[in-house]
Amino acid sequence: MEELAEMARMADFTERLRAYRTSLAHALGFIIWASVMIGLPLAYVAIMFSPWFPALRPYHPIAFMATVAVAIAISLLIMGYLQARLDVAHLPNEKLAHAIWPLAFSIPFAVIYGLIGALELWAFMPIAWCLSGGLAYLLVGLTIERWLVRERLLFARPFTLMGVLAIAISVPVFYLASLGQPCAYVIEGAVMWGWVAGPLSAMLLASALYLLASFATSLYALLTAERAVFGP
Repeated sequence: MEELAEMARMADFTERLRAYRTSLAHALGFIIWASVMIGLPLAYVAIMFSPWFPALRPYHPIAFMATVAVAIAISLLIMGYLQARLDVAHLPNEKLAHAIWPLAFSIPFAVIYGLIGALELWAFMPIAWCLSGGLAYLLVGLTIERWLVRERLLFARPFTLMGVLAIAISVPVFYLASLGQPCAYVIEGAVMWGWVAGPLSAMLLASALYLLASFATSLYALLTAERAVFGP
């Protein structure tokens, strides 16, 4: 009987450890995605304020879009490697889950940016990704995350939390972006680029708050999983 009880405890611990690895992969995923997806574009924006920008100016904004594309590729590559390394790539309802991931992170962006273009609300273009990302996380939270929690592969609701935080962040960010005040960046008397102060400040604020929200969500997922697996 003792051997059977020990085997049951080992089986239970194995399942909880698998759930811990899943939580760890997703917790690190929030940090990786936010760090690379925001860090590289912010580095480009920093160059826009530097004396090096005149050399890059002929290739702007293509260079900026290329930076975003590289950030997406690097983020997905690292997160894919991490999930494979931790052996958590398999999901409940796997075929449907693989369809939901790209749809969740494309439909909200297409709809919101499409509305901005149709209504010509160009001031919101630099920060619409924050609201779009929040809706994308909520869609994942209502589907894939719910399945993971039901299968006890997640002990927290990090995607739902991140979605709510991103949408909440969007409120002050959109308000700040609506405040139009023309500004220009000048080097040695030559105007390098002109913009509006509200959207520029809003973009930087959204980036900072999004990074903090991603860190908080990651910490919440990790600590919740550790408490569930290893106890308080």
